[in-house]
Amino acid sequence: MPRSDLHLRGKTAREFTIGRRLRELREQRHLTQQEMAERAGVPRTYISRIENARLLPGPVMLHRIADALKVEMLDMLPHSQGSGHAMEGIDDGYWSELTQHFSVLRADQMNRVLSSVRQMAGESVSPGYEVRAAVG
Repeated sequence: MPRSDLHLRGKTAREFTIGRRLRELREQRHLTQQEMAERAGVPRTYISRIENARLLPGPVMLHRIADALKVEMLDMLPHSQGSGHAMEGIDDGYWSELTQHFSVLRADQMNRVLSSVRQMAGESVSPGYEVRAAVG
């Protein structure tokens, strides 16, 4: 898919990638959206919205979904293999520790962290999305 297509209707590459990855992992386990939703403790429409890039889950919900799929949270995230990006040399232990600590923060604390990271990365501080309290 050409990069320009990744921003249709305000959707980002991250939303498409996480949604595709969720669908791929769910289908590998022969789960329906309803079964996946029950495992994660969310409505079926929540899973559908993620898979169709209409919703980008926050870290807490992403962690719940990964647990329901019995995968690491990092397996849900986009990976940039061979990109030469600074993240390439960081091992899984680092990411596991980071996500473990991040997942216990309140939504307002997560949003402050995300805002700081966006500033450090040189992005606009206005969020593409905000972390909301977990459903259920």
